[in-house]
Amino acid sequence: MKIKCPKCDAACRADISKIPREGIHARCPGCQARFFLKKKPLKKKGHQICRHCEQPIATAGTAHVHEGDAICHDCHEKLTHSVVESSLHITDIPAVPESVSEQRKPQQMEREAEPTHCSSPPGPMNFLLNIFSKSMAIDLGTANTLIYIKGKGIVLDEPSVVALHTGKHGRTRVLAVGADAKKMLGRVPQNIAAIRPMRDGVITDFEVVGAMLRHFIGKARSNCMLMPRTKIVIAVPYSITSVEKRAVRTSAQQAGAGEVFLIEEPMAAAIGAGLTVRSPTCNMVVDIGGGTTDIAAISLAGIVSGKSLRIAGDKMDAAIIRHIKKKYNFIIGDKTAENIKIGIGNACPDQKNPEAMEIKGWDLILEKPRILSVHAGEIRKAIGEHIRAIAQAVKIVLDSTPQELTADIVERGIILTGGVALLKNLDKFLEQETGLPIKVAGNPLTTVAEGSGKTLEDADILSRITI
Repeated sequence: MKIKCPKCDAACRADISKIPREGIHARCPGCQARFFLKKKPLKKKGHQICRHCEQPIATAGTAHVHEGDAICHDCHEKLTHSVVESSLHITDIPAVPESVSEQRKPQQMEREAEPTHCSSPPGPMNFLLNIFSKSMAIDLGTANTLIYIKGKGIVLDEPSVVALHTGKHGRTRVLAVGADAKKMLGRVPQNIAAIRPMRDGVITDFEVVGAMLRHFIGKARSNCMLMPRTKIVIAVPYSITSVEKRAVRTSAQQAGAGEVFLIEEPMAAAIGAGLTVRSPTCNMVVDIGGGTTDIAAISLAGIVSGKSLRIAGDKMDAAIIRHIKKKYNFIIGDKTAENIKIGIGNACPDQKNPEAMEIKGWDLILEKPRILSVHAGEIRKAIGEHIRAIAQAVKIVLDSTPQELTADIVERGIILTGGVALLKNLDKFLEQETGLPIKVAGNPLTTVAEGSGKTLEDADILSRITI
């Protein structure tokens, strides 16, 4: 059907099959003006006015019907031999009632005209839409959340902690998020709760996670507005369940995301480490984070064999707390246990450099606070069970990998990523257990976020690894 723009009088064409009975809004491809478009009733031959040139038709016998309109013979010839004209862009804007559309005048239509995305230079509104709709990738970790914005890199790295305040009438509001909330852990009154809404790599409270993501996204962009067309890629643990996937998507949508793509953390870690995941050669990645350990053998942009453990940094911290309480009747907090693991944690014995660390806590026998000295050897024994479980899982994945791919792993080695990859001598311990070369990624804390961000630049790889 041929249409004339009420603003610039440019001739456009629209597919009549795409126009609903009640009408629809459309945009002119030339001036970008928006106007209301409605089907015209079918016309029969015999009309005396040409609907194309609006000139009288000489006789009824020379009239032609073109897309339901009566036209003269000359216009019919022109339309038959004319070149293909530009197409009209029909937008997905809900149609207005017919009674309202009839009352609109051309001057009102001109005032409603807005710029949209086109090949011509974008206007101010389109510029703002492009700013707010930039794609981003999120590493939604148990310990930390990282945000990667396309074209900028990693712009945010904060703890996944939220402080909630409960008022007199039972209403709960978010008091602090991220680093500010982490400072409150173990230091809050009864009406404030500092919680970690991510446990073992999955969401325990998707409403709180949605509020946390809204805060982080707003902070990353210095603006809380998130346009509906924003694309977000989120890295999730390997072998995540469908219920857990739904919780992640719901939280992202509550934060204002338009499109949500989920990719597996070991695949994102491999891309972030610079491995060639598309090739028919095999790469093995062990990602040890705060809540989960993901192990995967990757070839041709897919996971050939893999395993996910709910054993990682948090379980090691809990093991240190239990060990000190059982041996010394001494109570410490999660933050102190994490500092012990980072400070003197060691996967292999080091007789040449024995290390010790003084910690502060509560003595259950003396019933008062005091300072205690702990040694690296006992911390290694406390976390040894979890390290051996990770090594055993690596052997299981190697055993289930086809032999042709195992040969590639022997040649290339295994890549370690995640925060626990920085544990002293962990690479040496895994080398002793597996007999394979172990390499720690350049920046293991941000590898997953960087890999997720790289998928934003490559639509093909994103479509292949989305789960």
